[in-house]
Amino acid sequence: MKTYQKFTLITVILGLIIPLLGLFIYFFVNSIIGIPILGLFLGGALLIGILIIAINVAGLVVAFKIKNTKIVGIALIGCGAALFLAVQFLAIPGLILFVIAGILALKEKNPSYNLKERNPEYDSTQEDGVVCLNCQAMNLKNSIFCNKCGQKI
Repeated sequence: MKTYQKFTLITVILGLIIPLLGLFIYFFVNSIIGIPILGLFLGGALLIGILIIAINVAGLVVAFKIKNTKIVGIALIGCGAALFLAVQFLAIPGLILFVIAGILALKEKNPSYNLKERNPEYDSTQEDGVVCLNCQAMNLKNSIFCNKCGQKI
C-alpha cells in the first residue's frame, strides 16, 4: 500500500465516524418517537452528513481504483476542498489530510510501462518492433497501443 493510500484510508476512517454515528442516532431516535419530527430540525445536518459520507467514499475509491497518480492527487485535493465547502471550519482536519494525501500522490511516480517488465519475453534488440510516434518508445510488432504512453500506434 502506497503512502498516499494510507493517508487517504486514515482520513476516510476518521471522516466517517461522526457522520455515520450521527445518522445512526438520528434514525434510532426517529424509530423511538415514531414521527420523523427530527427531520424538521436536523434536515440540513442530515443532508450534510450524507454529503460528507459521499465525499469520503469518493476519496477512497479514487485512491485505490485509479492508477494514474497525477489524477489521484488532483482528485484527493478536490475531495478536501469539497469537504471544506460542505462543512466549513469543522472540515479543516479532513482538508489538511486530503491535501497531504493528494500531494503525496502527485509526487508518486506512475507505474512504469517498461516492455521488459510487462513482457519478459521481449528482446530489446529486436529490429521488427514498432516505434511510437508520440513518445518514441519501442513496442512489440503487433501492438495496437503504445505500452509507455497508451497512444494508438
